[in-house]
Amino acid sequence: MKKHEKIEKPSGGGETWVRHADDRMHRGDYEAAVGFYDRAIENDPTSAVAWHNKANVLDLMGRYEEAITCFDTALRFDPLDAECWYNKGITLKKMGNDDEAAACINRGVHIAMGR
Repeated sequence: MKKHEKIEKPSGGGETWVRHADDRMHRGDYEAAVGFYDRAIENDPTSAVAWHNKANVLDLMGRYEEAITCFDTALRFDPLDAECWYNKGITLKKMGNDDEAAACINRGVHIAMGR
């Protein structure tokens, strides 16, 4: 986010903050995205989507430990989110935790296939 850029408070709930965060993430403005995800989480601490997407941004920033914490929180609220399990596995792989990474990726695949 540019210093001179004014951010209007979005109307609506946490989903609006998530949309703003997603937009910032796709623009490559990861710090701003994390801030918007934090606002979404403040608005709805049980939003698995906000926690999952925040984890993805933290992963992109190389902040793997924080990303894992966010993936774990997202999975606490939505344990059947196959993509979240997969993404957690990819982050664990980047951290060198191959066995745990494989277990998470496999769990995501099994959920996605309805097993």
